[in-house]
Amino acid sequence: MEKQRVEWIDIFKLLGIVAIFCGHLGTETGGLHDFVFMYHVPLFFFASGIFAYQLEKLSLGQAVKKKFTQIVLPYSFIVVLTMIMIILTTEEDFYTYLRYGKQFIAGIRNQMYASSLWFFSCLFCMSILFDLLRRILKKRSLLLIASIVIYFITIFVFPNRPDQQPSWIFNIDSACHYLIYYAIGHMFYEKLTEEKTEASKKERLLLLVGIILLAGYVVLVYLHKDVIGKFLYQSIPGMEYVYPVIRVLLLILFNIILAKMLVGIGKLGEIGSQTLWLCGNEFIVKKILNALADILGVQIKIASALSAILYAIVMVFVIIKILMPIEKKLYQRFVEILRLESNL
Repeated sequence: MEKQRVEWIDIFKLLGIVAIFCGHLGTETGGLHDFVFMYHVPLFFFASGIFAYQLEKLSLGQAVKKKFTQIVLPYSFIVVLTMIMIILTTEEDFYTYLRYGKQFIAGIRNQMYASSLWFFSCLFCMSILFDLLRRILKKRSLLLIASIVIYFITIFVFPNRPDQQPSWIFNIDSACHYLIYYAIGHMFYEKLTEEKTEASKKERLLLLVGIILLAGYVVLVYLHKDVIGKFLYQSIPGMEYVYPVIRVLLLILFNIILAKMLVGIGKLGEIGSQTLWLCGNEFIVKKILNALADILGVQIKIASALSAILYAIVMVFVIIKILMPIEKKLYQRFVEILRLESNL
């Protein structure tokens, strides 16, 4: 089955990209920084898991090749562009640049010059790991249980918690840790991608109440007043390992609702469909905007949540309108040189 575009899911991913861009602007954004870091990484793995069914009719070799073409090949191309940008914006010696290149090959989170690129290697490993488990366990419920078990193994067995001190090549440890969200996305992909049916008056009322309660919860979390989490921590032993996942899922649900409310507005879905290119260009676009600010003699200052959101939107616009049209043409030539086909 070929991937079918679902507009709200593309908008959902766009919201995630904006959250990532905002989070990477630093703590000057106030409460927004801590807030988005609670959920923006799991959000993308959840969204990717929705389409994990695409590999079901492929052999393992075909699945690996498909994901290599979709993820690793663009990653390699973006690394080349990133290295060029690093050389143009720094004054290091050859061996330092060589070290940066080795970091990109290893692809370990928080151990790369342009650290946001870790997502590519992690997603690739996660996709293959999940596909291997699917071939063994068959049932979605068993896949979910397995991902939960693996999640707790990464917390209690791994020498370093992957969400705090990732250390395995190509982010295999992080893939194991975040696999739970990929599995949940896969678990409910039919429900998430089905056509909307007309709801009864009672169902609409219950939905409205649920949305209001969820919005209130999100506000409390943003303001560091998560009374539900505090109560659960104090009442149930071990909840410090379970509740963060529950909180992430509630924040993801809120973003799903917001994404569905934004359906039909402009070209948000079309922009959100370019997730990998947006993610891959974060470092590059920041360097370009900083260079332009230097030329114009102005200072880019992010001093609030609103300024962070606006700057993130500017980053998205520059990538989509200026960088991507050029990069896509270069990428096709890059692929032709390697004599490989791209599914992008």
